[in-house]
Amino acid sequence: MHPTWKAPARQVTAFRAHLQNAPHRAPNFGRGARAFYDEQTSSASLDARHPIWNSTLHMKLIESDGKRILEAAKINIPSGCVIDASAPDLSMITFPAYLKAQVLQGRRGKSGLVLRVEDEAGLPTAITSLQTATNDIPCAGFLLESAVDHESEWLVSMEIDSASGRFRIATSSDGGMSVASAQTFLVDSEDEISALDLPENVRLTLVKLFRAFIQHDALSMEINPLAIRSDKSCVALDAKIELDDAAAFRHPEWADLRIPPERAHSEREAAYAALLAQAGHRGTLGRYVELDGDIALILSGGGASLVAMDALKAAGGKAANYVEMSGNPDPVEVTKASKIVLSKPGINAIWIAGSFANFTDIQGTVNAVLAAIQDLHLHVPVVIRRDGPNADAAVADAKRWSEANNVSLRFDRADVDLDTSARAVVDAAHSA
Repeated sequence: MHPTWKAPARQVTAFRAHLQNAPHRAPNFGRGARAFYDEQTSSASLDARHPIWNSTLHMKLIESDGKRILEAAKINIPSGCVIDASAPDLSMITFPAYLKAQVLQGRRGKSGLVLRVEDEAGLPTAITSLQTATNDIPCAGFLLESAVDHESEWLVSMEIDSASGRFRIATSSDGGMSVASAQTFLVDSEDEISALDLPENVRLTLVKLFRAFIQHDALSMEINPLAIRSDKSCVALDAKIELDDAAAFRHPEWADLRIPPERAHSEREAAYAALLAQAGHRGTLGRYVELDGDIALILSGGGASLVAMDALKAAGGKAANYVEMSGNPDPVEVTKASKIVLSKPGINAIWIAGSFANFTDIQGTVNAVLAAIQDLHLHVPVVIRRDGPNADAAVADAKRWSEANNVSLRFDRADVDLDTSARAVVDAAHSA
């Protein structure tokens, strides 16, 4: 019997917001979304009925938790045990084995976070090495697994295709750390998966993955590599699974997940959080997150900020932070917030970017950020891509500010797309 399809909870959350904002028109969110929405919101509020609805959950699972889900779905996994503060039970381990740091980070093998251990005598040294390697990385312990003899490696993955609402499957017979390409399929059912032109053992694994995907309200599941043994049986050597945190109310078992501790917040992030706590309600100062790049961003919020991040990456730039300031915020608060953001060491350029604004005073907002730059005595290139109310005055003010402070500044309006502006700020950062 095929599992019952349930509307992804994140779709229901979006459906709820949509009905509040545009009750005259309901979008096509797929099978069962309206019925589920009606069922869950017909009486008491979601927050009251399900206390963990509002909890902060990190739904990208570490490998050991992901493999628990795969094992329950009858997908083979290696014999293994988790090594943490308690003494490990090695009764199920045969050597050689692999010791893996349980971190939410890709390419662990190339980063030295997966070590081959030839025998039990070498385990203490391997543990010490991984403890040193993960000293500054949130880590939920180590996973020790017996090595699996196999003939080939595949990649198999599944996620929801946002455009069609169907399940997108990706497969590659060249799995492992250097996947060059993958073929993709859009499916709706087990029957469609079973009909794919793939080896039978891979198709069977995908059917099991599909069932687990639905049962656990997943957003994505990936096995790479999927080891193919000489008898054609499959073993999942890794597991990357992301669950829909909006579905937490129907998964109390998620409380048992081994979540890596959050990284420590920097002094700037803590100062910004304190500023948010005391800021007024005019406009929006979004959360500030530090990244490892050299281009500071002051973004306008909404979808444009995400497009800007993508454009910057495509242009070869690396963001020093992510922050949004939208909705015509108080210029005084913008200056305070910008001074925190721009005090991060290693900034080589500043990008003030966003789409055409309908309500934000562009002159007031841009001048507030420029005031912060001046107060910090920064002399790095500034690229602006903003437009909206008082934009003409903002351009004139910015030009005078640039000349007075001897700071390189470029001001683009809405007729210049974000991709072009992103390339400009990347070029400026490289020449700084």
